[in-house]
Amino acid sequence: MTTKLGNFILDTLFPIICLSCGKNGEWICDECLAKIPLKIDQVCPFCEKKITPDGRICFECQKHSSLDGLLTAVSYKNDIIPGAVHNYKYRFVEDLHIPLGKILTKAFLDSNLSIPDLIIPVPLHPRRLRFRGFNQSELLANYLSENLTPGFSIPAANNLIIRSRYTSPQMKIKNYHERKKNLEDAFRIVNKSTNGSLENKRVLLIDDIATTGATLFECAKVLKSFGAKEVIALVIARQEIK
Repeated sequence: MTTKLGNFILDTLFPIICLSCGKNGEWICDECLAKIPLKIDQVCPFCEKKITPDGRICFECQKHSSLDGLLTAVSYKNDIIPGAVHNYKYRFVEDLHIPLGKILTKAFLDSNLSIPDLIIPVPLHPRRLRFRGFNQSELLANYLSENLTPGFSIPAANNLIIRSRYTSPQMKIKNYHERKKNLEDAFRIVNKSTNGSLENKRVLLIDDIATTGATLFECAKVLKSFGAKEVIALVIARQEIK
């Protein structure tokens, strides 16, 4: 009874309506979701200059990058995306992982990327996880795990890599080199015995938004050091640093 009353109050004070058209009952209705175009031109995530298939690292940058590619699902300039991501991350609307997960799934299936062996979310530090109450990347990874290949799930290794050092939020750091330094040695594999679970595996690394990509590159470096064969990152959009 108490739970029902609480839900009624929440629904009254904060009704669930489509962030685009205002339709009741959904954060992004199917009609508005279908209108969000996938990002067509993908670029090398390291140099951000050369257009590459599915956002793979270009030939010239391969020797500098631990990440094999970064597939960006949609443009951050789309009218719906900034508000949806803001509500998801900073207003703690967990249910938004479903429409955002659909966007990621659609983008991946539209690409020519191989089905991964493992799906791994970018981890949150425990301190930030306690504050937010959930890891937004983990919810997206779980959605992809169950929906990327209908009929069977792809393992989501949510606790394989952890953020062992609390860092300043990347969006507060404008300089690329400072952002990179901020994340040095911030991630580690939980236990060295997990090495076998990464050996020769294709990993799909999930995050919500990328800016410079420093977080993804650092995670990929750790995963590669423990034997991952390929690390492809998938994000909703890339946000420019203002």
